[in-house]
Amino acid sequence: MTPRMRTTVPTPLATFIRERLTTLEIRQSDFCRLSMFDQGLLSKIQNSVVTSLSLESVLKLAIGLAVPPHHIFSLLGRMDMHDLVMKSYAGEFSDLVADTLREEAPEAAAQAQKAISDATGKLSLEAAKTRRRRWQSDHVNKAANGVGTGT
Repeated sequence: MTPRMRTTVPTPLATFIRERLTTLEIRQSDFCRLSMFDQGLLSKIQNSVVTSLSLESVLKLAIGLAVPPHHIFSLLGRMDMHDLVMKSYAGEFSDLVADTLREEAPEAAAQAQKAISDATGKLSLEAAKTRRRRWQSDHVNKAANGVGTGT
C-alpha cells in the first residue's frame, strides 16, 4: 500500500501572507508576537487548512501586514464583511466630521455628512449575502487529479 500524500492548492490568502512576510523580511513567529496573532491559526492559514476568518483575525492580519483590510477581505472572497464594517462605522465617522466642522464650516459639515451617507448607500446589498468560495472545490478537484500541482 502506497502512502497517500495530501495535496492542497494554496489559497490566495495563504500565498499573499507568505509573500508579504517575505517582503517585510519577518518570520512567522515574530509577526505573531508583534501583532498578537495566534501562531497556530497563521500556520493553518498558510497551509490552506483554514479558509474563513473572524473579523478580529482579518483586522489583526491587515494591521500586522500593513495592508488595508479590504485587501484581506477580497482574498477571502468576503467583501460583504468589508461592506458591513464600512456601514457600521460610517455613522460614527459622519457624526465626528459634523461635530468637528459644525461651528467653523456648517456647509462643509453638511456636505461631508451627505457624501458619507451617499457612499455607504452605494455599498452592495447583494454582497451582504453569505456565499461559499467557488474556487475551493475547483482547486481541490484539480489537485486530486494532479492538474496544476507539478505532479
